[in-house]
Amino acid sequence: MHTKLILFLGLIITNISLGQITINRNLNIELSEDSLTAIQLENSLNAFLTEAQNDSFSDTYVDSNHLERHGFFFAKFSRIGKNSSWTFHQPSVLKSYDMGNGNYKVTISFTGIKDDVPFVYQVTEILAVPVEDHYQFYCLFDENTRNFKTRKFNDVTYHYSGAINDSKAQEFTEFKDELTKLTGTPKSHLDYYCFESLDELLKSHGFLYSARQCNFLCHDLGFMDQNAQVYVTGTANENYSFGYVADYIYYNLPNPDDMYWPFMQGVSTYYGGYGLSYDSMDDLKKQFRDALKQNPDIDFLEEFKKGRKSAVNRHYSYYVMSAFLCEEVMRKKGFDDVMTLVYSGDNGELFFENLHKVMGIDESDFHKTILRLIEA
Repeated sequence: MHTKLILFLGLIITNISLGQITINRNLNIELSEDSLTAIQLENSLNAFLTEAQNDSFSDTYVDSNHLERHGFFFAKFSRIGKNSSWTFHQPSVLKSYDMGNGNYKVTISFTGIKDDVPFVYQVTEILAVPVEDHYQFYCLFDENTRNFKTRKFNDVTYHYSGAINDSKAQEFTEFKDELTKLTGTPKSHLDYYCFESLDELLKSHGFLYSARQCNFLCHDLGFMDQNAQVYVTGTANENYSFGYVADYIYYNLPNPDDMYWPFMQGVSTYYGGYGLSYDSMDDLKKQFRDALKQNPDIDFLEEFKKGRKSAVNRHYSYYVMSAFLCEEVMRKKGFDDVMTLVYSGDNGELFFENLHKVMGIDESDFHKTILRLIEA
């Protein structure tokens, strides 16, 4: 499929260098009918894409407030092809559409070759707005969701294209209030964008295709954006808590760089079920018991330390074991002690020290502890 698409687009193969990016144009496309505008737009695109590759945007080409509001978009636009073993081509402009008032909607593709096979990495629409003698670039999210329906439940406003389940939406607002109390943080308004699918979520941001997010999936993602004032999901689920918990803690509590992300994901699993499968704690414990039957010699400490290299039923083991530990801490101690484990350092360097401080558990009895918890 990728080979045919590459041939159809007629892309020119040119490797990205570490210096200035120079865009290609698909089938000799003109960026604008006006030659001066075309030059300004092309020069601005080259500069913007160079900044994106280096993950260092300037106010010249991206409004700083807009950059903060759409972190997801610009993060996925950044560093494409940088420090990669794959061979990337220069970005290609597939389409430039005059939207009036001097604005242009530009479609850009990122492609390359891996093991002699062409691939498409990302195809993105972006808005170009004239500023003095150049252009600034904007995410199309606000434009693409302008006609969404809205419903308000307490201090959560839902934005959606299809329909929402009132009881699930109300359940989420109650959970949001509970998390606010647990963390001792002030109540605030939240905009919840409930997309029908990952494909709708990506296209609303301007991602027509993204190899990183796999458009063919129906359900994925839940994250906070726009300075933590917006929660976005592609799950068609009005109370998808898994993605909300860790992001809420990260954005609303101090010293986020000291937080241990795997345990944060465990806290999310405890409150919201695991990821997209929504597996409950009981489901997860049964999966671990089944894994133990298949491999009686399994050592859960070793599996925990493997990180993402270890999985039970496709669930990352150290996330799920963190959920088991979170449940035990909540049962015997409380949320403040859960947060002690959260603050175990970016790489978890203090995790076992904190686990011993909170629960009296260290590496020597970690395996036995997990055995006990999965039978609970």
